[in-house]
Amino acid sequence: MWIWHAAVVAEYQKPLAELAHYTDLDLTLLLPRRWPERAGQMVKAEGPVSSGYRLVKARTAFTGLYYIYFYPTLLYQLLRSRPDVIYCYEEAHTLMAALVLFLRRLFLPRSAVLLYAAQNIRKHYPLPFRLFERYCFRRANAILACGTSVASTLRSKGYRGALHVVPLPTDTAAYSPDPQKREAIRRELDLPADALVVGYAGKLVEEKGLRTLWKAFSHLADDCPNLHLVLMGGGPLKDELQRAANSAGLADRLHMAGVIHNNELPAYLNALDIFVLASETRPNWREQFGRVVVEAMSCGVPVVGSDSGEIPAVIGDAGLIFPEGDSLHLASCLQTLFDPILRADLAGKGRERVLRNFSLETVAAQHYSIYQAMSAER
Repeated sequence: MWIWHAAVVAEYQKPLAELAHYTDLDLTLLLPRRWPERAGQMVKAEGPVSSGYRLVKARTAFTGLYYIYFYPTLLYQLLRSRPDVIYCYEEAHTLMAALVLFLRRLFLPRSAVLLYAAQNIRKHYPLPFRLFERYCFRRANAILACGTSVASTLRSKGYRGALHVVPLPTDTAAYSPDPQKREAIRRELDLPADALVVGYAGKLVEEKGLRTLWKAFSHLADDCPNLHLVLMGGGPLKDELQRAANSAGLADRLHMAGVIHNNELPAYLNALDIFVLASETRPNWREQFGRVVVEAMSCGVPVVGSDSGEIPAVIGDAGLIFPEGDSLHLASCLQTLFDPILRADLAGKGRERVLRNFSLETVAAQHYSIYQAMSAER
């Protein structure tokens, strides 16, 4: 049984559809009737995306408040399914995770509970969240970390139980090279035929290193008149970046695509020649995974990433890495990728790396092995 608030978006249910190919699994997904996703917009629960799992849409209390939300019918849902393995796709410091473990202890002692973790900074939570975390660390059968830095953080905070590092999956069929989509989006964005397009997708916020990306782009713009920058997303830096482009006389080479729906993102990524994730660590945040980097690589787009958090481990040898906040080093990486032969080489390596490590099939197989092992230990 999966319990996951973000699964209100049908796209996020694809891992369950893949797990459903294992015929000895009986899968149930418990999710809220509604939850703020897609840039904070309230989304009514979508799906299912296949008939291979049961979808239970339940009312939640404190909807949208990740730390304290819960299902008033949680005990009923657990007793109704009586799962061998409960994957609570929530972190140890949340009320939801603590509730699942508490109810399991009282009513379903033979069920194993797997929690999720994405925090890669040693945060000291206030009460009661610190107590939730300690309780979950003691009671969880295992925790699934989305990256190596997350796993290290869990150990440094005192978690001593079973720990599995499993990356976030990407649909490599949806995110794949597509020349037709590439040309269609480039026409839509009014990009010149010879444009060399650098791009980013995500929130337009400080910690994503967009000022550093803009500095690197503007540093190269005079010497490379066909260089264009496409930014996909919305956020507080949008107006600032547009003003910077206007002041530099580069307004016609900065393309603000707006917030892109998940279903449309593969087409927009295909339109790029280089993708950049310039994330910059803050006292309370560093890049936890960088899913959009994987999605770009899956589309056959060469990538450049900062060394914040998990980005270097995700990219591996399939892209270029620069020190976070270093615009000159980033500019040098971009200039290196002006070479079409190198871009083609990294594009191939990136796609191959995603197929090998981050595909739905690969990640589902890892989940299946974990569930089998946990079930055998009951």
